[in-house]
Amino acid sequence: MVNHPIAQNSSARYTLFIILTLGILTAIGSISIDMYLPAFPVMAQYFKVPIVKIEHSVTVFLFGMAFGQLFIGPLSDVWGRTRPLKIGLLTYILCAVAGMLTSHFALFLVWRFVQGLAGSTCQVISRALVNDLYGGRKAAHVFTLLQIIMGVSPILAPTIGGFLATAGTWQYLFLLMALISGVALLGCFTVLPPGKVPAVNKTLNLSAIRFGYAQAIKNPAFINYALVRAITNSAAFSFITASPFVFTQLYHLSKKQYGFLFSGLAIGVITAGVVNTFLLKHFSIKHITQKATMVQMLAVFAGIFIIYFQAPLAVLLGILLVFTSMLGLILPNVTALYLAAVPAHNGSASALIGSMSYLSAFFITSLLSLLHNNTAYPMIIMMWCCTVVAFICLRYRT
Repeated sequence: MVNHPIAQNSSARYTLFIILTLGILTAIGSISIDMYLPAFPVMAQYFKVPIVKIEHSVTVFLFGMAFGQLFIGPLSDVWGRTRPLKIGLLTYILCAVAGMLTSHFALFLVWRFVQGLAGSTCQVISRALVNDLYGGRKAAHVFTLLQIIMGVSPILAPTIGGFLATAGTWQYLFLLMALISGVALLGCFTVLPPGKVPAVNKTLNLSAIRFGYAQAIKNPAFINYALVRAITNSAAFSFITASPFVFTQLYHLSKKQYGFLFSGLAIGVITAGVVNTFLLKHFSIKHITQKATMVQMLAVFAGIFIIYFQAPLAVLLGILLVFTSMLGLILPNVTALYLAAVPAHNGSASALIGSMSYLSAFFITSLLSLLHNNTAYPMIIMMWCCTVVAFICLRYRT
């Protein structure tokens, strides 16, 4: 852990700005998807493609996020954290503007892929910075604060998207993505500590990269917690990707109603994050994660029967609220667990888990598109399968 003097001696206000900047960086991946979910039907009309095709823009973004992190992590260990972060944010902004201006769907998918590559810098470096500046239970606490900040994204983003999801204004959603990432870029230049000191010889050493990844892969605890993080993330993306079709087409909600619905579910994530800060004072990180995963698994299993018996929408939403709330307990805690398992290789570890998470989500969302059958079953069953795998991994003794 790098005990940077800024992290140790800064004022409370300065520390707040650091946390807010890290929070925006952490949330950029979520903002890049949640913001335009309500606009799927309008975008399908604009690009003259089925709404299922618009889901592919989520899939290619996830693939870009997964692929990019494998390179960004080792690069940040060599060049330092902030230099690749600034380059990535600038590229992200340009891609958001380009996506807003294009009228060709194939080109739009290209921009989304490159945007995912650029956005991967935010994900991997923000996690590595937290472990550079903090560690152990303190890192879990900071990750929880970031999860709470990130929880604001699914509240505001779909709501804004619901209001701007019209034929003449949906492009402004991508302009907002550019503006938000611009604020994060400003934070990188003004308040964000540099974290790990760059290597003296600022060249990528392939053998060192292989060694860093090998050390992580050989660690059973890291692999176990990394799988939990990746699979839980995939369960969340199963819901995120399929929910526009399920709620706007099957349950006939308007774009604004869907935005409010998605925002309401996100409140559970924030609430659980607040609860987690108190639970960490009394229980171990792994114990909290195990119990939350079990609750999530049982909730989604109940959701299968709710859909089968065609229960009212309110009942289904209650189950989904439990599911999303558990994310506020699982994700920050398991992140602290897997980074603590390989403290000497945080950049590589953060890159590997980030890549695993988004690559897993890429395959899951691709499979969802293939299994699409005009029902909610592919979404809910995929969510349940993911939670079962995560629960089994946590039962493994490390």
